[in-house]
Order: sequence, then C-alpha cells, then structure tokens
Amino acid sequence: MTPSSGSHETPHQPAKPAKALWRAAETKAILEELSNSLRRSLADHQTMLDVLLQRRAELPLELGELFEDASNAYMEMSERISQRFLSARNTLLE
Repeated sequence: MTPSSGSHETPHQPAKPAKALWRAAETKAILEELSNSLRRSLADHQTMLDVLLQRRAELPLELGELFEDASNAYMEMSERISQRFLSARNTLLE
C-alpha cells in the first residue's frame, strides 16, 4: 500500500513515532526556555552590577569570587556540550 499524498513518509525515511516527535518538541521548548532564561539572568546581573558600580558601592571580594565560580561552572557546561556535539558529528562522519 502506498502512502497517502498527505504523508511525510518517504521510502528511505520512515515516519518518527509520535513519542519521538513529542520528545523533540519538548526538548526544543526546554532549550528555548534555558536560552531565554540565561540571557535574562545575564542582562539582570550586568544591570545590577552597573548600578552598584555607578553608586561606587564597596563590593566584597566574595562577589567577584562568586562570578568566577559561576563562570567556571558555565565553562564546564560549555565543554560538555562541545564534546557531545563533536562526538555526534564524528559518529555521523563514520
């Protein structure tokens, strides 16, 4: 039996199961929310720090250390993402 004209199936690419499509959509939504959240947080932190610096507030060294700790954690996450991306790309090339 041939697929109907409205089907997205091709002889070389079977349709994804509904569960896989749902997971892909859910993953996309999570990635979008994470990206938006990170951008908002970064903008908020920059704004708050600018206000403190304009007021010439005495900032504790611990705040700088906290930003460094956060930076290191984000660098580790970035490296994990890069490693996973490169691993997946190498798998596709094999």
